[in-house]
Amino acid sequence: MVKTALKALLAVTICVTCSVVVLAADGVSVFVNDRPISADAFIQDDSTYVPLRAVSEALGAKVEWDGSTRSVYIETSEETVVPNIIEQVSSSVVAVVGNYVGAGAASYSEYYSFGTGVIIKSGGVILTNAHVVRDMENLTVIFKNGESYSGIVQYRDDVSDIAVVKIDKLGLTPIAIGSYDDLRVGETVIAIGTPLSLTMRNTATKGIVSGKDVSVPGEHFAFLQSDAATNQGNSGGPLINLKGELVGINSMGVQNADGVSWAIPSDTVQYVLKQFETNGKVNYPDLGVTFEQSWEANIGLPTTKGLSVKSGANGGLAQGDVVTQINGILVHSFTELHEALKDTYTAGDISVTRIRGDAEEVVQVTPSLKN
Repeated sequence: MVKTALKALLAVTICVTCSVVVLAADGVSVFVNDRPISADAFIQDDSTYVPLRAVSEALGAKVEWDGSTRSVYIETSEETVVPNIIEQVSSSVVAVVGNYVGAGAASYSEYYSFGTGVIIKSGGVILTNAHVVRDMENLTVIFKNGESYSGIVQYRDDVSDIAVVKIDKLGLTPIAIGSYDDLRVGETVIAIGTPLSLTMRNTATKGIVSGKDVSVPGEHFAFLQSDAATNQGNSGGPLINLKGELVGINSMGVQNADGVSWAIPSDTVQYVLKQFETNGKVNYPDLGVTFEQSWEANIGLPTTKGLSVKSGANGGLAQGDVVTQINGILVHSFTELHEALKDTYTAGDISVTRIRGDAEEVVQVTPSLKN
């Protein structure tokens, strides 16, 4: 908890937490964590000033004025910030429901299946898990206030478990997407979604980031691990930081374990969305050979061993070679291989560092594209 006394300070210079846009010579708009606040602001000597109370309360702080000592007390803690963030973000979170027509839906009864989605564009574009909508017909999007709209699946990629749903609705509030690189282990995160029942729409749980870049057996990309409780129906919903930014998409399609929740990191989300917008699908580069990872990598131990070419041949790669780098990035596991390709490949040949016998060499390999 932080409590600060400021002697007769009635305005504050905005530096980090607010982005300021000048609308006219005599006025500004102030945004706290990408959300506008109503306050009389002004610019003086190239600095922007806005009432202290407006900014503090927008950040979830409690503000008190002591007239006898002419002091302002600002009190903030997770207990004051978290409810404010949940309230702000909840307008961007929806339930996704439809007729259940097969195995693998996010949550289901005899008649219907459901999961969660999050608005990413104001024109009715909603992000969710691929497995939420894969076995769903008559898809319907339900908002917190109970409004419902028919939706269609615009894009779906089963490898990354990401899908995009479109509804005919304008003027929605999109969630801000945060930086996964800046996210730290131990940071507080909040999961919002529709666990277990449609009566539990937009309910929230809180935890911390337990791990980043975690390899999960059978999964293509690395995952974000947290202890924010999630259940069937949370799939497709946002995992957010205390700025209200999306740092992951919760997924119950990954192996379950008590006290462990998994989310698709925001950098993977942005990669897949860019592929959707550019190609209408996700193209995965294939080196044309099959790999085998070390015993250490198989059980999750740290290793410096590369990936062995188990079968096939393509350009400078053949059975028995050991691949240690992809486009200059060290790779020791299947997950690291896929992450290196995700982070570096755009088009053309791929630079592969291989060991053949006692010689290490960089070769160029032409991939095929699969989706």
